Amino acid sequence: MKHTHDRLDLLDTFQKIGESGSLSKAARLLGTSQPTVSRRLLELERMLGCKLALRTTASFSLTDEGRSLLAEARDLGDRWSSLSHRLSGGQSRPEGTLRVIGPSGYGTGFLTDAVTDLRAAHPALRVELTLTDRVIDLVASGAECWICVGEVRDPDLVSRKLGAMERILLATPGLLEQLGPVTISRLPSLPCVGLVPYVQGSVRLLDRSGRPRMVALDTPIKTDSLLSSYRAILNGAGIGAAAPWMCQDDLKAGRVRRVLPNWWLEPIGIHVALPPGIYRPARVTAFIDALKHRMHSLPGFRPAT
Repeated sequence: MKHTHDRLDLLDTFQKIGESGSLSKAARLLGTSQPTVSRRLLELERMLGCKLALRTTASFSLTDEGRSLLAEARDLGDRWSSLSHRLSGGQSRPEGTLRVIGPSGYGTGFLTDAVTDLRAAHPALRVELTLTDRVIDLVASGAECWICVGEVRDPDLVSRKLGAMERILLATPGLLEQLGPVTISRLPSLPCVGLVPYVQGSVRLLDRSGRPRMVALDTPIKTDSLLSSYRAILNGAGIGAAAPWMCQDDLKAGRVRRVLPNWWLEPIGIHVALPPGIYRPARVTAFIDALKHRMHSLPGFRPAT
């Protein structure tokens, strides 16, 4: 198979030829042989369909087309060098625009905190944060990372587990007065707020020793929004689930109370999904580090080992 040189490689060779005025001098500059430089010049001429240089054993000169190409090659070389420097810098410094997708509940909490931390540390960085509780096509969206609750089911994405979030049951004092004592055996007959797909139909509860128990739930209100679910709990619509980081202020203020304090819902995994590929811009790595820092300080969060 005939080898074809990269166009930029050919232009660089031609630039060395034009500036040195000699095939042999260009070869020395490039660290190669004169026949190799000559073959590259012929390859470029065939590619462009025109004569670029007039050469004999005694003289060498560029044609009009060659002199025009030399000026363009210099400009292109400068622009490529600038672009290469800028892009390679993006691999080592957080810069450019970071596009992140995350769930709405987390997005209005610690996810936004991580973004503002990142911007404070790197003021030149721009961030676009999109919040949705729907499954998205990360590659088609153009985003560079997606913070996911639960498992990442797209096998084409790179998934890294950040940790697991503890979840507890709670309700308003007013509702608990109406319902009377809440026991695990009574729970299936009591009104609960459903959170699709995590709290509906039945849930797996764990006791202090980690032993599981499946419990059916009656969820007259169901939503796929964490914020909506928590709002319904605060409105006294039913017993519901929340992570400690989200409800700790309301627990302290007495607006909600823990239900079944000796039981926990199974912790839910938090993952970051990334497009396939081995190169990650520094802005993505810096964001994940900022997010980890924020999450590690949250009550009820268990970092991945």
